[in-house]
Amino acid sequence: MTIEELNGKTICILGYGREGKATVQALETFAPDAELTIADEDESIEVSNAKHWKQLGTGWLENLDKFDVIIASPGIHPNILSTSNEQRVTSNATSATQIFLDTVQNKGSTVIGVTGTKGKSTTASLIYEILKADGKDVHLVGNIGIPAIGYIDEASTNTIFVQEISSAQAKYLTSGPQIAVITSFFPEHLDYHGSEAQYLEAKRKVCQSATHIFHANNRAREISCGPANTIIEYAEKDSPIAIEDTQLIGTHNLLNIAGAYTVATKAFDVDGKKAIKAIKNFKGLPHRLESLGVHHGIEWIDDSISTTPESTIEAINALGPNLHTIILGGKDRGLDFSELGKVIEASSIEHVILLGENSEKITAAIQNTKISKASSMQNVIQIALEDNEQLVNSNEQRVVLLSPSASSYDMFKSFEEKGDAFKACISSHSPLSP
Repeated sequence: MTIEELNGKTICILGYGREGKATVQALETFAPDAELTIADEDESIEVSNAKHWKQLGTGWLENLDKFDVIIASPGIHPNILSTSNEQRVTSNATSATQIFLDTVQNKGSTVIGVTGTKGKSTTASLIYEILKADGKDVHLVGNIGIPAIGYIDEASTNTIFVQEISSAQAKYLTSGPQIAVITSFFPEHLDYHGSEAQYLEAKRKVCQSATHIFHANNRAREISCGPANTIIEYAEKDSPIAIEDTQLIGTHNLLNIAGAYTVATKAFDVDGKKAIKAIKNFKGLPHRLESLGVHHGIEWIDDSISTTPESTIEAINALGPNLHTIILGGKDRGLDFSELGKVIEASSIEHVILLGENSEKITAAIQNTKISKASSMQNVIQIALEDNEQLVNSNEQRVVLLSPSASSYDMFKSFEEKGDAFKACISSHSPLSP
């Protein structure tokens, strides 16, 4: 359903967060005669357009069956639209992601949908930078940056959208992008999807309409499905450049580079030398093994994006023998930390600082390593500084890593907010040196 086809319909925007607000703005522009109702559990939200109806607070889920269309935001738990005894229906539910895909593809644009448990942001950003360096009319949208639906007016026959798609954004897809890129797969967001099988099924929806599928040589191949006539697998060895020749930290990024390079050269005929130059210029993304500088003789690394044990293991392997302290913990989503515990024991890590509701579960997985429990991010920094006080005059460079291996939603609104708090608390002690 294109956004123009929504004109004149009664529509409920379910969830008024970042994507919900962008959806309202798009509908006001491209479907001005639609009747909009904004429904959100938070009764304190402000809706700027007085002509829109509101269902806020305790009654936000009432009479959902009366609308022609429900546009569910990614943060809306799937169970909300599957409780039949409260007349909540899924037959008229869609998402801003689906509306965007239908609209821009109807205008002749090409969409590269990038999904996966980890690596999708870096891979999508690399694809975008390579295509932009090649002179393509390309936009980076979706789960990274401005919501995709905000770019509808950019669509034309020659436009390419590189769209990062999360499992929550894929939940209500009935058709997907022309090109699908799958970076990885392992259990995550089980509290949202209910099971690994349902999480897998949500990811697979990104591939259901793709004519070209690119996937990494790992469990990503389990997501690959649909009518694609071209399926290409890529591996670290397909990276055209050594990690030392980039501005990225960690050999795991070779897989992200390989994926982006393969898509650009195989699907869009980008010259290899031009692609390599763009990769060399790529500086990486915030909160992904991002160095925050040296403070009190310690280098602080923000990897708050790592919300699974698997991605934290990659971070540990990337930083090597200088890693002394790691900060773990967050929301308990039923993940298994046993392998992470083994990796920590075999590494150079001497101290684990825990912050979050799953601290006890992580503690049970760690043996023979000092463990401290913090009550706040400020407390985390204080513990780390006290532990490293004797090293202030040492020539040995020590590293403290924030890589939670768990969601941040127990104490923070997002992994970005957690990473920002980490940086702010470090800075509050004294200025960071470059």
